[in-house]
Amino acid sequence: MEESKAARMAERATEPGCGIGSPNSDGQIRIRVLLGLIFLLAFSLSSCFDFWDDDGGGKKETFQNPEEISSVNGVLDTTLVVDFAEFRIGNRRVTARVYNGSFTPPTLRVFPGDLIRIRLENLIDQMTSLHTHGLNVSPLSPGDNIFIMITPNSAFDYEIQLPDEHPEGTFYYHPHLYGLTEFQIMSGMSGTLIVEGLLDPFPQLQGIRELVMNLKDIQIDSDGQVPMDIDPGAPTHITLNGQINPRIRIRPGETQLWRIANIGADHYYPLVLEGMPMYIIARDGNRQNQLVTIPPGQTFLLPVSSRIDVLVQGGPKGTYRFRTLPFNTGPVGDNYEGATLATVESRGNAVDLIPLPDPSQFPPLENLCNQPVDEERTIVFSESEDGNTFFIDGKEFDPDRIDTTVSVGTLERWTVLNASEELHVFHIHQTDFQVCSINGVPQPFVGYQDTVNLPYEGQDPDLEGPGEVEIVINFRDPIIAGKFVYHCHIGEHEDNGMMAVIEAVD
Repeated sequence: MEESKAARMAERATEPGCGIGSPNSDGQIRIRVLLGLIFLLAFSLSSCFDFWDDDGGGKKETFQNPEEISSVNGVLDTTLVVDFAEFRIGNRRVTARVYNGSFTPPTLRVFPGDLIRIRLENLIDQMTSLHTHGLNVSPLSPGDNIFIMITPNSAFDYEIQLPDEHPEGTFYYHPHLYGLTEFQIMSGMSGTLIVEGLLDPFPQLQGIRELVMNLKDIQIDSDGQVPMDIDPGAPTHITLNGQINPRIRIRPGETQLWRIANIGADHYYPLVLEGMPMYIIARDGNRQNQLVTIPPGQTFLLPVSSRIDVLVQGGPKGTYRFRTLPFNTGPVGDNYEGATLATVESRGNAVDLIPLPDPSQFPPLENLCNQPVDEERTIVFSESEDGNTFFIDGKEFDPDRIDTTVSVGTLERWTVLNASEELHVFHIHQTDFQVCSINGVPQPFVGYQDTVNLPYEGQDPDLEGPGEVEIVINFRDPIIAGKFVYHCHIGEHEDNGMMAVIEAVD
């Protein structure tokens, strides 16, 4: 007769070497069972608390970084599939056009000098395209050419070569199809792109925790769809990485790097972190020449398409809010509601503060505003009386018309005027600029950017006429030769005419 399972187990229990001691015993078995129960209880408790090294307070962290795809041996090779997908935003179920089935697509991580290969497959019912926002790369096919249009049920293989000396920081990718940009970005088609190396000059910051924070809002109609006719000022769902008010954990004294990116369609974010300062180390993918401090509770305005990389150090134990405040873009503009973007809990065992970078650690930057320029221009942003059509220098966008020609190897000083009664966001592709003055007020030199907010006409009661921003644009890198654009990055304005074609020629 076959041995019973119980008999075999009993025999095994008396074998030497199978328990705490040898030979085994009922007492030792009970000890092993008790130890197992204690371990399981500890494991269960750790799902609610940082059991091993925390004080046992607070709630579980719910913040999640997006998935990541990194370059290997100098090449990032991936496929982005544009298709319909169903997902949740808070308690709402949504069906929308997104990348790779997610409202928060993967973060792409590369190094200066890398080659980015992206196969974009278009399975939706609209044309689309891909733009790598902020990268200083070639606008020629198969690179970052926004004039490429990918028809439904077709694909295109992008190849984007980063220069060896490319700036390190936070960038992003999104569609750039005239007339559909706002809708497709509102649907969720935007994701982060990071060029590694931002913290390399600062040995004390190596290995700190990094949080990627994509700020995106989405409007959802009664059918669970994104409306085709988007009203930027309509009620919306404000998300951080597709989450509604996630919980972030930080230890008292711990230093974290937050990569905060406004990669939505239209929304402005007046950011406030309560109780803890933020230290801006980079803006728009450009490391600065010094830290810029945002004191606790002070607002920092993040316009559409802007990004800041900030250092945050955990305050005393407690709960803090990371918020966006209500905001109005002008007499004929839009009103945005405020929201808590994330709840930050400072909990656990305190750690020693890491010394923040001092100005001597930052690589030096050239002050472009002090350099002689090769050309000066005035650019005027305006709009029709009904607010439905937008112009640059009195003209609507025409992809077949070259509005501005610049010479590669030059610096140009542009005075950008806003002759309307609402804010606009100036952005130029392929290169960066330095802001010299806003409404005649000189700006401190801390670094370069690719996006700047344009004050509206009448915003400053002491200034007559249009709002004014003076910038110096760097056209010296030969890699930018070709056609690209500058425009307002508010999706509604861009899609309705506020964009112009620029050609950089040798």
